[in-house]
Amino acid sequence: MKKCRACQGTRFYSVLNMSNNALVNSLISKENLEEPEETYPLEVVRCEKCSLVQLKKPIDSNKIYKDVDYLYFSSDMPGLSDYFKEYANDLKDRFLSVGDFVVEIGSNDGIMLEHFVDKCKIFGIDPATNVVLRALKRGIPTLPLFFNERVGKQIAFEWGKAKVMYGNNCIAHIDDLNGVMKGVNALLTDDGVFVVECNYWGGMVKNKNYALVYHDHFSYFSLKNWADIANKYGMQVFDAFVTPAQGGSLRVFMGKGAITMTKRCLELITEEVATKLNTQEVATKYGIDCIAEAAKLFETISNIKKEGKVIAGYGAAAKGFSVLKLAGIDERHIDYFVDDSPAKQGKFTPVSHIPVVARNERPDPDYFFITAPNYAETIMAKEKDFKGEFILCDSTVI
Repeated sequence: MKKCRACQGTRFYSVLNMSNNALVNSLISKENLEEPEETYPLEVVRCEKCSLVQLKKPIDSNKIYKDVDYLYFSSDMPGLSDYFKEYANDLKDRFLSVGDFVVEIGSNDGIMLEHFVDKCKIFGIDPATNVVLRALKRGIPTLPLFFNERVGKQIAFEWGKAKVMYGNNCIAHIDDLNGVMKGVNALLTDDGVFVVECNYWGGMVKNKNYALVYHDHFSYFSLKNWADIANKYGMQVFDAFVTPAQGGSLRVFMGKGAITMTKRCLELITEEVATKLNTQEVATKYGIDCIAEAAKLFETISNIKKEGKVIAGYGAAAKGFSVLKLAGIDERHIDYFVDDSPAKQGKFTPVSHIPVVARNERPDPDYFFITAPNYAETIMAKEKDFKGEFILCDSTVI
């Protein structure tokens, strides 16, 4: 990367270097275990000009979404449909009338779009072909492409302009951020609203959370970043707040023209200034804190393993693989992973080749390492009869 994907700046400062990593969602079939595996540099840097925290060397998105089967399906995630239903109802109540057009960028298998069909015309765009096939099976019209200006213009020509556009945990996955914003401008009505929900840099700093650092996530946004990006494209951020999704996500609302800013948006802007969130000082401390957290986790799991205990990973989740890699935890420490997704069962983790099995395929381990911190409470409630203990990403043992 030679230029910042938001402001085209050219000076960057290192935040966290996680060396070479495999793609987190590239689980391997048994017959391919002997084939060579690629790993890629994973370093987070901060743009001096606009403060956006981002990957230094983003890889070709086709390697994540097109060249392999993408293994994340929204409908497989516990509680996500209910979360999206509440989210969709908020958008319907605030911004939409009967017959309005709603477009989702990164729509996955259509789990949120289906909550609009009672009121609106819907359309999804997602680059992962296998995911789009599942959406089409559910009756959700979906285009298997990366969203950009050309696609935005084509949809507007064939379907009309959208009153609401949104993208959830996907805009951070797109390298061509300017192409996305140009596409939004082309497709959104003059009185329309564009909503983004993404990982929040403020939450990552506060929680010393490095689980979100992997190749799929090209950018780590603050509210200031989105205000700058919106202004660049003749839009204005008018509402924003932090949601409980993914352990704390930022939901940002922006539109064309002058719109009164909400109190909660102003409060979040003020908080970012007060905490110096968008400074290199905070970014540097975050990197140091993450390395310390990873070392603490390594010590916890190593000590348990020295006692001869069996440790299983609960969920073959992307977040967990990032945590394990930085902590230096591999097949020497984790005996197997359990996962409820049929798409992941029977496969193996990249590089370390740890098997992924269904929950009922192995006897209970002594410990479950919960790889998705945002689902820790859900998992522990589901496993109330489990006789062993749980290890969390922050090294807590419960």
